[in-house]
Amino acid sequence: LSAPPVAKNASNVAIRTIEVPRDLPTWLQLRDRVIAGLQPTPRPWTTANFQVEMLAKPWWRADRCWIAEVRESAHESPTMIGSVTLAERVGDQVSVPVVHWLIVDPTWRRHGIGRLLMNQLEQAAWEAGHRELQLETHAGWTAAVAFYQSIGYAPVRGLSPR
Repeated sequence: LSAPPVAKNASNVAIRTIEVPRDLPTWLQLRDRVIAGLQPTPRPWTTANFQVEMLAKPWWRADRCWIAEVRESAHESPTMIGSVTLAERVGDQVSVPVVHWLIVDPTWRRHGIGRLLMNQLEQAAWEAGHRELQLETHAGWTAAVAFYQSIGYAPVRGLSPR
């Protein structure tokens, strides 16, 4: 990050932090929709998996997990259409902020939702004093790789503090 991210907005889309356990079933359903078309396909998650993979991690903080919601009309409940989490990998000498589980409902892709969520994450990282972010994705998930490259991320090998 070379400068503070510029806030972005999308009409009818609101970004808020996750509320566990209330949002957990909807988040898991969103993840299922997202992974359905991926090759290789990640394993499905249950509430127990979310507990182990997210909540039990020392870096987990609800205020660093955002969801994007859309409200089609004033009378409808909002629909979760995306999410991203700012994780932290701690090594012997360094702590690195990491983009973790950026997911966008397939019907909402190419509407700026991923960029909106990444902007939120980058703002939080900037405010925490970080100037570099890492992310992980499967090289075979070409749409994800292309998205990250389109917003300025580049492939880097061998820098993980693990």
